Amino acid sequence: MKLVDPSGKEVTSKENKDAGELEKQLSKKMEQMLEPVFNKIKLSGAQVPQEQLMQLSSAAHQMLFNRMIYNLLIKVGIEDLSEILSDDDVEELQTSLSNQLQFVDSSKMQEMMNNQQKNPE
Repeated sequence: MKLVDPSGKEVTSKENKDAGELEKQLSKKMEQMLEPVFNKIKLSGAQVPQEQLMQLSSAAHQMLFNRMIYNLLIKVGIEDLSEILSDDDVEELQTSLSNQLQFVDSSKMQEMMNNQQKNPE
């Protein structure tokens, strides 16, 4: 979680007890949200790949943030996203997201998929 001081300088959670407390609260909410899923996995006796568990955790985190933002927007009376999110913001994020993409040629991808099928985790 990133917080900034009035001058715009980032304040890390190590320096900010409030941020640390917010992170603890968020972790508790995530655990609460994921508990039924993990219980279901345990009860089924199934094995879930670590990658899928990470995806579940990431999805839960994103869902909580989306709900927190939605609740904040409603609380402060914002009804249209254009009030807080411009087309320039979207374009900047689009560029950032595109820069994270890695391309693999189709033969390497097929090889990776074949190896995964031969050696499931």
